[in-house]
Amino acid sequence: MSKTCILALTLSRNLPDIEGDWIGVDRGALVLARAHRHMKLALGDFDSVKPEDMQIIRDYADEVIQLNPIKDDSDSEAAVRYVAKQYDTICMIGGLGGRIDHELVNLALCMEFAGKLILMDEHNRIEAFPEGTWHIARKAHYYSFFAEDAVISLEGFAYPLDHRHMTKKDLYGLSNEINNEEGILTVHTGTVLMIASKD
Repeated sequence: MSKTCILALTLSRNLPDIEGDWIGVDRGALVLARAHRHMKLALGDFDSVKPEDMQIIRDYADEVIQLNPIKDDSDSEAAVRYVAKQYDTICMIGGLGGRIDHELVNLALCMEFAGKLILMDEHNRIEAFPEGTWHIARKAHYYSFFAEDAVISLEGFAYPLDHRHMTKKDLYGLSNEINNEEGILTVHTGTVLMIASKD
């Protein structure tokens, strides 16, 4: 049975309708606790949390892992690497917007953990696909595809591709649309990042 976790760095007004274990990351753990949301784990250096607020996090978390704030990775990277062996799907919310440097790290993690990590906010769903054929349900308006070095085909899209070699210089994958109920992405070689946008 597939196991899913939701990494919460922050929370929007509307919690995503996802079944899985909630994991609070740094200040996201405090936001979850204040929303009375039970957490399987709270992880981070908690440098953005007041010491007196740590107790409420402990009250709502099965386990708390406090990292040294002097470290080489971000809290989101540490969290993804910690849970990657335990879960088949990792949904990260609160990883887009805000600090651009952290967003770039989260996008890089999405590529590294292709097929496992999904970045979500109210308007976007970002995931990477390794080699294989993938059926993409039409749940957004625009679908954009980017790659560092990949060969892809797109069927059922407004702008189809047939064994097209894409590199990081190729930006034509922007703002495609699915014609019917689903589109088919085939990644012949490499890894492809897809951004599905509702607006």
